[in-house]
Amino acid sequence: MELLATGFNAWGQLQFHNGQSDTSSEPDDIHSFQSVLKDDFIGHPCSLLECTFVKTTSGIRQAGFIDANRANLKEKFLSFTAALAGNGIIAEYDGHDAICQYGSQFSGSGPEQQNFSGMGRIVQLVAYETGFVALSKDGRVWTWGDARYSDCLGRSATNSSLAERPGFVEELEDLPTGKIIKIFAAGYLILALTEGYDLYAWGGHPGRRAILEGLSGSPIPVVIKESDIIDCGVGESHMIVLTSEHEVYVIGDNTNGQLGLSVKEARAWTRISLQLRVGQIVCGVSAGQRTSFILTKDKDP
Repeated sequence: MELLATGFNAWGQLQFHNGQSDTSSEPDDIHSFQSVLKDDFIGHPCSLLECTFVKTTSGIRQAGFIDANRANLKEKFLSFTAALAGNGIIAEYDGHDAICQYGSQFSGSGPEQQNFSGMGRIVQLVAYETGFVALSKDGRVWTWGDARYSDCLGRSATNSSLAERPGFVEELEDLPTGKIIKIFAAGYLILALTEGYDLYAWGGHPGRRAILEGLSGSPIPVVIKESDIIDCGVGESHMIVLTSEHEVYVIGDNTNGQLGLSVKEARAWTRISLQLRVGQIVCGVSAGQRTSFILTKDKDP
């Protein structure tokens, strides 16, 4: 397998050098997709602002600036049982019936520790700028966070369903193509993928232009050439998706080269042209705040 990457690289977070990054000088951003790692197996990377973690056959590889707090949580970040919001708050799933939320060393005094339960078994936990999204085994999506950015909740905050406590997104129940199987979040955008490969989006920041047209606090379908969407990544202000035809599309801000294009931004979905070798296909995509990743593998014989 091969990992391609593009985008923000100030801490060398896109450069894997035997698990260590060269910090003698500030590396340049990468403005087109380049091969950064090869291995028999490469998992979806976890890309935070200053660092990247990825599972391989030789163990977890890492790049960039990694403080002790992030290093201690890297296994949980990669398994989607812990997430770090943009405001410095961390949420961790205990593996049973509770999610613990607390402030990191970067969030100042932060809120007191809180524990949330009653969501059933959690299979994925992700974060956006001011909150969190959890996916339970039964396909329910739960959201909570700062009430000032209520569109990111995808639900109405009420006295019985507070913004600051997990509440499930009812509009994602009984969808035409089945239950939700994967969630994605970053910035002020949240996405959910159904088992029939339809992608739904909601969120937004008052006063800022949304990445997707029509984005609001109510989940809307994301349509790209009427294709099924099999994987996705979302950053601070950009998106990358993989269709069932193994085509990669990007949209949004490209200030740091995170789209892999020669433009400052893409207002519409733009297909990425990749020079893959014969027999090589794209099998996954992912994103960090200002980075994008493409996973490739050889076709099955």
